[in-house]
Amino acid sequence: MNQTTNKIYTCIIVEDEPLSQEILESYLQDCPQLKLKAICNDALEANQILLKEAIDLLFLDINMPKMNGIEWLKSLDQSPKVIFTTAYPEYAVEGFDLNALDYLLKPFSFERFLRSVNKFLSLQEKVGEKQENQEETILVKSNKKTYLLKPSELNYIESDGDYLKLHRKDDCLVIHDTLKHFQTKLPSNDFMRIHRSFIINLGKIDYLEGNQVCIAKQMVPIANSYIDQLMQLIKK
Repeated sequence: MNQTTNKIYTCIIVEDEPLSQEILESYLQDCPQLKLKAICNDALEANQILLKEAIDLLFLDINMPKMNGIEWLKSLDQSPKVIFTTAYPEYAVEGFDLNALDYLLKPFSFERFLRSVNKFLSLQEKVGEKQENQEETILVKSNKKTYLLKPSELNYIESDGDYLKLHRKDDCLVIHDTLKHFQTKLPSNDFMRIHRSFIINLGKIDYLEGNQVCIAKQMVPIANSYIDQLMQLIKK
């Protein structure tokens, strides 16, 4: 099973009808891979959310006050994936012209809603597979051998004098490099320096305990100056 299968995606409901809001919210409670970040009564309210944080999916009504959903979507330079929800079938063609994932005509059943969600999850899984296949490798020399190292293989990196220990699942490669220089080779969204001697793969964290983080059954120290930043990244 692809690792994207267990990923949690954020979504917001943009809908001005309280009953429709309640139905969508209740449906989402049975979709553990979707995390509802907000319920917005109009497009302008939703716009403020998108300015502050990244959202993966919109459940977007079309006929709303102030600005309808289609007009708002056209105004965005980059938009999340969109599933339209509306009582007006005449908007369907225009909605699909905007690359909407699906078009839910009210009232819709949970089965029909789930079909839309599964279409979104399937698309995200394919994107994840493509990104994995395109992952850039790093050339590292260790013990007279040259390795083609994928960053995703790393659990954490440990500084040891003039050398680095690259901790992977089943081994540890020792290379001649500095932590500061090696960090420039890593994808910044996936790795974080948490101590003068350690960089960790955020996706490998098992749990935090005090000023330590557990990765692959190893406790790695967190410097006080990095705790707040690490907690903010984890909450996202």
